[in-house]
Amino acid sequence: MYTLIIKDNGPDLDIIITRALLALAAIAALVYHSDDYYLLNLLLFSLLLFVAIFMKLLLVKFRIKKFILLSIAAVVLFLATHSIAFAAILMVYGYLVRFLNINPVIQVTKEGIRIKKLFSSSTYQWNEFSNIILKDDLLTLDFKNNKLIQVSIDENEPAVDEKEFNEFCRGFKQAFD
Repeated sequence: MYTLIIKDNGPDLDIIITRALLALAAIAALVYHSDDYYLLNLLLFSLLLFVAIFMKLLLVKFRIKKFILLSIAAVVLFLATHSIAFAAILMVYGYLVRFLNINPVIQVTKEGIRIKKLFSSSTYQWNEFSNIILKDDLLTLDFKNNKLIQVSIDENEPAVDEKEFNEFCRGFKQAFD
């Protein structure tokens, strides 16, 4: 059995949404301020806006986890607004991102090929394919009905021996033809 993690080439929607939430948190820190702590709120607004703008840099270069970043932002937002609701929204979103951000997986077994996504899963039998090949981290699934699926395999995951994988697929495909 082979398990291949599909490389996510799509837009980083979670980063875009997180940036938007952090920008909204910054605006909330500026709008819902108390007159006693105006300078503190201005500083917290600047901090949240800075994190929103440079979030991808913080996540990639400094390897800060999104959940930790959002937790800190929730605390900062609570300090600025004294509103548990605003902080709770950030925490709930951070919790959901943590569990819902799963890369699609392709499992190749003796029974067939299963493509598992976040909300769906598709299973294909060996007799449905005319060719299956893995070359240079690009998996090509060529169906007999002229459907073609090509996906990039995540190079950060453990490498699969291409020759061994292609022989495995060729053997099962021929057995079911």
